[in-house]
Amino acid sequence: MTIDNLLLKIVNFSSKPLEELLAPRDCNVLRNLASNINSHLFVTENQSRLIIKILGENSEKLSDFKDEILEQIAVPSWSKPFRHIEQIRKFYIKKNDEHELALFVEMTFSQEIRKILQNLAKQLDGLVVAHNTKSWTCTLTEQNLVMLYEALEPLKFDIDETIKNHYLTIKSWSKSEVEKQFIISNIEHVNFQKAITADLGIETSIDQNIINDRSMRYKYTTENPRNFGENLTENIANRTSTKIWVDKNQHTLTEVFDSLLKLRRLPVMVVFDSFSNSKYLENLEILSEAMKNVGIDDGVGIYFRLPNDDIGKKFNNFIAENHYNKRLDDTLIVAAVSSGKIPKFFLKNAWQPMSVIGLDTKMGLRHGKTSVYTNCCDLIIEYAEEKSMLEGRKIL
Repeated sequence: MTIDNLLLKIVNFSSKPLEELLAPRDCNVLRNLASNINSHLFVTENQSRLIIKILGENSEKLSDFKDEILEQIAVPSWSKPFRHIEQIRKFYIKKNDEHELALFVEMTFSQEIRKILQNLAKQLDGLVVAHNTKSWTCTLTEQNLVMLYEALEPLKFDIDETIKNHYLTIKSWSKSEVEKQFIISNIEHVNFQKAITADLGIETSIDQNIINDRSMRYKYTTENPRNFGENLTENIANRTSTKIWVDKNQHTLTEVFDSLLKLRRLPVMVVFDSFSNSKYLENLEILSEAMKNVGIDDGVGIYFRLPNDDIGKKFNNFIAENHYNKRLDDTLIVAAVSSGKIPKFFLKNAWQPMSVIGLDTKMGLRHGKTSVYTNCCDLIIEYAEEKSMLEGRKIL
């Protein structure tokens, strides 16, 4: 008698069904492993230990076979060699489904490694698991590469030589030396100077707020600490994210436009988002008042209309009466669109916003075609009473 033959005997010839004798989990495990024994698969070494463990713990319940169980588990034997499972542990770079280079972790199932990757997922950028759970992939970035390398190398993974070389190169960098290269006073590259000049002009007087504001756009740092004061302009200029929320209960839209003027952040795209036509009309009137308060009387194009019901007619007539129908060109100051759809001519035109304002946006600046278009901008303001799912620092 061997352990596997004893298991088949218990499953097939017990005086009572296993379901009446054992806990559901133990019963299912034994039946499944008995099926493996009857097939060409047989069992693995780990599965053999599980069978012995379950039989030993339940020998009293399996009273018909108690003596045989105790005899066999004392000196276990098996009728066939255990099924060998190839252990795969690979870490490499290849193209993903979007034909972009990405990091891949391929492995035979391991609860320990799976737990490590799940914990790392909170820190890694874009870690996802494939449908078969044997392959994990994430964005190819320096941080992802270093974190995965240091987590997987002690686990005896076969790591691609390219990844090893990248890791050694990254670890050879001096953080302080790299950071010094991006301090604005140390950047001498001619393209950087051209970009700043094209943006601000040669004779523009540049204060610290503008310097701090452009740091996110041009990826430089300053030696001065960021100044988060009570002033809305300072808070916008010193933002730590491209997306911020301005509480409309604390600040008027006029204040927002005034800050954009001080930071030389025109032209601006305004995104309307609402499930109510009356809210569209209300926000249009608020926008119109704010623009007039800061001296924007022309150069405005509102590129959507509402159905011609009572409110829709007022909305559409308001646009016509105030001449908010300028064609899109390089003289346009304010462009307004709805969150759900952006006109195709934006994609064919060289005009681009320096800033974006979302009026009462819920999901409009996070999903949809308008979101994709506005993501190129380094200042996206959500102007609403409550913060939506848009991620970003609150401006008090």
